[in-house]
Amino acid sequence: MFCKLRMIIGKYFFNKELSKTGHDHKLINLEKARCVGILYTLDDPPVYDVVSEFVSQLQRMHIEVKALGFVRNRNLISRFLPKLSYDFFSKKDINWFYRPIHAKVKDFINKEFDILIDLSLQESFTLKYISGLSRSFCRVGKFSEENTHYYDLLFDVNPSVTLPDYIKQITHYLTIINHHATIKR
Repeated sequence: MFCKLRMIIGKYFFNKELSKTGHDHKLINLEKARCVGILYTLDDPPVYDVVSEFVSQLQRMHIEVKALGFVRNRNLISRFLPKLSYDFFSKKDINWFYRPIHAKVKDFINKEFDILIDLSLQESFTLKYISGLSRSFCRVGKFSEENTHYYDLLFDVNPSVTLPDYIKQITHYLTIINHHATIKR
């Protein structure tokens, strides 16, 4: 009950901030992208390995990549030292209303990525908050009715889909998408 009230208040503030933002959104072809942001939830070491391989794949395409991982277990942060392309934040970096407050997160939100990809397969208000307020031109995430307000390109994925398969699906469609298309909001 108490957590639900905190979430309602958090969503209220989020929607208020979201209504103040406004800029053009574009569907950008992955091959034309110069800068990509990746959001993910780091629950265990294999997730880090999959995300690292995806980051390397994009970097081989000469794309600047910044990955931001939400670590639910603080003990995992010590296992993964931040690298140039990777940052992490944890529950201690979000406020009482589940809004991220860490400077790394604010910098990530303010960076103008050509494409922002949310790789989380489970619902996360904190990652929606980051995606929704991001200054990215194209925001990609998992489909849900609520997510239509925060993402420009949504993927309806089977609940049993694995992260590597989800990444393959995203990569495939972002490679074939028309890079001249513009979304008007």
